[in-house]
Amino acid sequence: MELVVELHNHVLPHLDDGAQTMQESLQMMLFWAEMGYQKVIATPHQNTLMNPSQEEIEMMEARLRQHLQEQELPIFLTTAAEYLLEPELRTRLSALRTFGPKRYVLIEMDFWLPMVGVDQILFELYQCGYTPVLAHPERYTYADRTMLKSWYERGLFLQVNLLSLVQAYGRLAQEKAEYLLEKGWVHFLGSDMHHSTQILAVRRALAHKLVRKRLSTLLNPTLL
Repeated sequence: MELVVELHNHVLPHLDDGAQTMQESLQMMLFWAEMGYQKVIATPHQNTLMNPSQEEIEMMEARLRQHLQEQELPIFLTTAAEYLLEPELRTRLSALRTFGPKRYVLIEMDFWLPMVGVDQILFELYQCGYTPVLAHPERYTYADRTMLKSWYERGLFLQVNLLSLVQAYGRLAQEKAEYLLEKGWVHFLGSDMHHSTQILAVRRALAHKLVRKRLSTLLNPTLL
Protein backbone atom coordinates (compact mmCIF):
# COMPACT_ATOMS: atom_id res chain seq x y z
CA MET A 1 0.00 0.00 0.00
CA GLU A 2 1.21 3.52 -0.83
CA LEU A 3 -0.02 7.05 -0.13
CA VAL A 4 -1.55 7.25 -3.64
CA VAL A 5 -2.56 10.93 -3.25
CA GLU A 6 -0.27 13.91 -2.60
CA LEU A 7 -2.30 16.70 -1.02
CA HIS A 8 0.04 19.48 0.14
CA ASN A 9 2.55 21.03 -2.21
CA HIS A 10 3.42 24.10 -4.24
CA VAL A 11 3.91 22.48 -7.62
CA LEU A 12 2.08 25.04 -9.74
CA PRO A 13 4.72 27.42 -11.12
CA HIS A 14 4.90 31.21 -10.76
CA LEU A 15 2.16 31.47 -8.12
CA ASP A 16 3.84 31.60 -4.71
CA ASP A 17 7.14 30.54 -3.10
CA GLY A 18 6.99 27.14 -4.81
CA ALA A 19 8.03 25.96 -8.27
CA GLN A 20 9.46 28.73 -10.40
CA THR A 21 9.46 27.05 -13.83
CA MET A 22 7.28 24.58 -15.68
CA GLN A 23 10.29 22.27 -15.96
CA GLU A 24 10.63 22.21 -12.17
CA SER A 25 6.92 21.44 -11.84
CA LEU A 26 7.28 18.55 -14.26
CA GLN A 27 10.24 17.15 -12.33
CA MET A 28 8.11 17.11 -9.19
CA MET A 29 5.17 15.48 -10.97
CA LEU A 30 7.46 12.85 -12.50
CA PHE A 31 8.78 11.99 -9.04
CA TRP A 32 5.29 11.45 -7.66
CA ALA A 33 4.34 9.30 -10.64
CA GLU A 34 7.48 7.20 -10.17
CA MET A 35 6.63 6.74 -6.48
CA GLY A 36 3.22 5.30 -7.31
CA TYR A 37 1.05 8.35 -6.71
CA GLN A 38 -2.08 8.49 -8.84
CA LYS A 39 -3.22 12.00 -7.98
CA VAL A 40 -1.65 15.30 -6.94
CA ILE A 41 -3.69 18.06 -5.30
CA ALA A 42 -1.80 21.33 -5.71
CA THR A 43 -2.21 23.77 -2.83
CA PRO A 44 -0.91 27.26 -3.68
CA HIS A 45 -0.76 29.73 -0.82
CA GLN A 46 -3.74 31.99 -0.31
CA ASN A 47 -3.05 34.77 2.19
CA THR A 48 -2.49 38.51 2.32
CA LEU A 49 1.17 38.17 1.26
CA MET A 50 0.81 35.46 -1.41
CA ASN A 51 -2.53 35.73 -3.10
CA PRO A 52 -2.64 34.53 -6.71
CA SER A 53 -6.00 35.08 -8.35
CA GLN A 54 -8.31 32.20 -9.16
CA GLU A 55 -7.73 32.90 -12.85
CA GLU A 56 -3.95 32.63 -12.40
CA ILE A 57 -4.32 29.38 -10.46
CA GLU A 58 -6.59 27.83 -13.07
CA MET A 59 -4.33 28.94 -15.91
CA MET A 60 -1.24 27.35 -14.36
CA GLU A 61 -3.15 24.19 -13.52
CA ALA A 62 -4.33 23.91 -17.14
CA ARG A 63 -0.83 24.50 -18.52
CA LEU A 64 0.76 21.91 -16.23
CA ARG A 65 -1.99 19.41 -17.01
CA GLN A 66 -1.37 19.92 -20.73
CA HIS A 67 2.34 19.18 -20.26
CA LEU A 68 1.46 16.04 -18.31
CA GLN A 69 -0.72 14.86 -21.17
CA GLU A 70 1.96 15.61 -23.74
CA GLN A 71 4.50 13.57 -21.78
CA GLU A 72 1.93 10.85 -21.06
CA LEU A 73 2.55 10.90 -17.33
CA PRO A 74 -0.05 8.64 -15.66
CA ILE A 75 -1.01 11.00 -12.85
CA PHE A 76 -4.02 13.27 -12.32
CA LEU A 77 -3.66 16.90 -11.25
CA THR A 78 -6.23 19.01 -9.46
CA THR A 79 -5.99 22.13 -7.31
CA ALA A 80 -7.15 23.24 -3.87
CA ALA A 81 -5.23 25.83 -1.78
CA GLU A 82 -3.43 26.42 1.51
CA TYR A 83 -5.19 29.14 3.48
CA LEU A 84 -3.70 31.09 6.37
CA LEU A 85 -6.00 31.38 9.37
CA GLU A 86 -6.17 35.17 9.44
CA PRO A 87 -9.11 37.59 9.80
CA GLU A 88 -9.10 38.23 6.04
CA LEU A 89 -10.06 34.58 5.48
CA ARG A 90 -13.60 35.49 6.46
CA THR A 91 -13.99 37.43 3.21
CA ARG A 92 -13.38 34.21 1.24
CA LEU A 93 -15.63 31.79 3.12
CA SER A 94 -18.22 31.56 0.37
CA ALA A 95 -15.79 30.15 -2.19
CA LEU A 96 -12.83 28.30 -0.68
CA ARG A 97 -11.01 25.74 -2.81
CA THR A 98 -11.74 22.32 -1.31
CA PHE A 99 -10.71 18.71 -1.88
CA GLY A 100 -12.03 15.27 -1.02
CA PRO A 101 -15.46 13.95 -0.08
CA LYS A 102 -15.85 16.09 3.05
CA ARG A 103 -15.06 19.50 1.51
CA TYR A 104 -11.67 19.51 3.18
CA VAL A 105 -9.92 22.88 3.39
CA LEU A 106 -6.18 22.98 4.05
CA ILE A 107 -5.36 25.66 6.62
CA GLU A 108 -2.19 26.83 8.30
CA MET A 109 -1.42 29.00 11.31
CA ASP A 110 1.36 31.39 12.22
CA PHE A 111 4.55 29.42 12.85
CA TRP A 112 5.79 31.45 15.81
CA LEU A 113 2.85 32.87 17.77
CA PRO A 114 -0.60 31.47 18.63
CA MET A 115 -3.20 33.32 16.60
CA VAL A 116 -6.02 35.23 18.28
CA GLY A 117 -9.51 34.21 17.24
CA VAL A 118 -8.58 30.85 15.74
CA ASP A 119 -11.48 29.03 17.41
CA GLN A 120 -14.00 31.50 16.01
CA ILE A 121 -12.66 31.21 12.44
CA LEU A 122 -12.66 27.41 12.72
CA PHE A 123 -16.26 27.55 13.93
CA GLU A 124 -17.21 29.67 10.93
CA LEU A 125 -15.51 27.19 8.60
CA TYR A 126 -17.56 24.35 10.07
CA GLN A 127 -20.72 26.46 9.82
CA CYS A 128 -20.07 26.95 6.11
CA GLY A 129 -19.86 23.19 5.61
CA TYR A 130 -16.09 22.89 5.37
CA THR A 131 -13.87 20.34 7.11
CA PRO A 132 -10.62 22.07 8.17
CA VAL A 133 -7.37 20.15 7.77
CA LEU A 134 -4.52 21.66 9.78
CA ALA A 135 -1.30 21.69 7.80
CA HIS A 136 1.98 20.71 9.49
CA PRO A 137 0.94 20.95 13.17
CA GLU A 138 4.43 19.74 14.07
CA ARG A 139 5.97 22.95 12.73
CA TYR A 140 4.23 25.39 15.07
CA THR A 141 6.82 26.26 17.70
CA TYR A 142 4.22 26.84 20.43
CA ALA A 143 2.42 23.52 19.82
CA ASP A 144 3.47 21.20 22.63
CA ARG A 145 2.14 17.67 23.10
CA THR A 146 -0.82 18.93 25.12
CA MET A 147 -1.89 21.26 22.32
CA LEU A 148 -1.39 18.56 19.68
CA LYS A 149 -3.57 16.20 21.69
CA SER A 150 -6.21 18.90 22.11
CA TRP A 151 -6.37 19.53 18.35
CA TYR A 152 -6.79 15.82 17.67
CA GLU A 153 -9.38 15.22 20.41
CA ARG A 154 -11.54 18.14 19.30
CA GLY A 155 -11.81 16.52 15.86
CA LEU A 156 -9.42 18.70 13.87
CA PHE A 157 -7.96 16.76 10.95
CA LEU A 158 -4.14 16.82 11.04
CA GLN A 159 -1.77 16.73 8.06
CA VAL A 160 1.91 16.07 8.82
CA ASN A 161 4.68 16.99 6.38
CA LEU A 162 6.86 14.17 5.10
CA LEU A 163 9.76 16.62 5.07
CA SER A 164 9.45 17.00 8.83
CA LEU A 165 10.47 13.36 9.21
CA VAL A 166 13.91 14.02 7.73
CA GLN A 167 14.65 17.14 9.80
CA ALA A 168 13.93 19.60 6.98
CA TYR A 169 12.63 21.99 9.65
CA GLY A 170 14.83 20.90 12.55
CA ARG A 171 14.85 18.23 15.22
CA LEU A 172 11.87 19.51 17.23
CA ALA A 173 9.53 19.39 14.24
CA GLN A 174 10.78 15.89 13.48
CA GLU A 175 10.17 14.73 17.04
CA LYS A 176 6.62 16.11 17.04
CA ALA A 177 5.86 14.57 13.64
CA GLU A 178 7.07 11.18 14.86
CA TYR A 179 5.07 11.58 18.08
CA LEU A 180 1.87 12.29 16.13
CA LEU A 181 2.44 9.23 13.95
CA GLU A 182 3.23 7.03 16.94
CA LYS A 183 -0.02 8.12 18.61
CA GLY A 184 -2.03 7.51 15.44
CA TRP A 185 -3.25 11.10 15.33
CA VAL A 186 -2.26 11.82 11.72
CA HIS A 187 -5.08 11.84 9.18
CA PHE A 188 -3.05 12.83 6.12
CA LEU A 189 0.59 12.88 5.05
CA GLY A 190 1.68 15.46 2.49
CA SER A 191 5.06 16.53 1.22
CA ASP A 192 4.73 20.34 1.34
CA MET A 193 7.30 20.20 -1.46
CA HIS A 194 8.13 23.63 -2.86
CA HIS A 195 11.04 22.81 -5.16
CA SER A 196 12.50 19.87 -7.06
CA THR A 197 15.60 20.12 -4.86
CA GLN A 198 13.49 18.53 -2.09
CA ILE A 199 12.73 15.36 -4.05
CA LEU A 200 15.53 13.30 -2.49
CA ALA A 201 14.44 14.30 1.02
CA VAL A 202 10.82 13.35 0.33
CA ARG A 203 11.98 10.03 -1.12
CA ARG A 204 13.85 9.31 2.13
CA ALA A 205 10.84 10.33 4.20
CA LEU A 206 8.57 7.92 2.35
CA ALA A 207 10.79 5.08 3.56
CA HIS A 208 10.55 6.18 7.22
CA LYS A 209 9.46 3.29 9.42
CA LEU A 210 6.56 5.23 10.92
CA VAL A 211 5.22 6.10 7.48
CA ARG A 212 5.27 2.44 6.54
CA LYS A 213 3.68 1.52 9.87
CA ARG A 214 0.79 3.97 9.55
CA LEU A 215 0.03 3.72 5.82
CA SER A 216 -3.11 1.66 6.35
CA THR A 217 -4.62 4.22 8.75
CA LEU A 218 -4.08 7.35 6.65
CA LEU A 219 -6.91 8.96 4.71
CA ASN A 220 -4.90 9.88 1.61
CA PRO A 221 -6.46 7.08 -0.51
CA THR A 222 -9.97 8.43 0.21
CA LEU A 223 -9.07 11.47 -1.91
CA LEU A 224 -8.83 9.53 -5.18
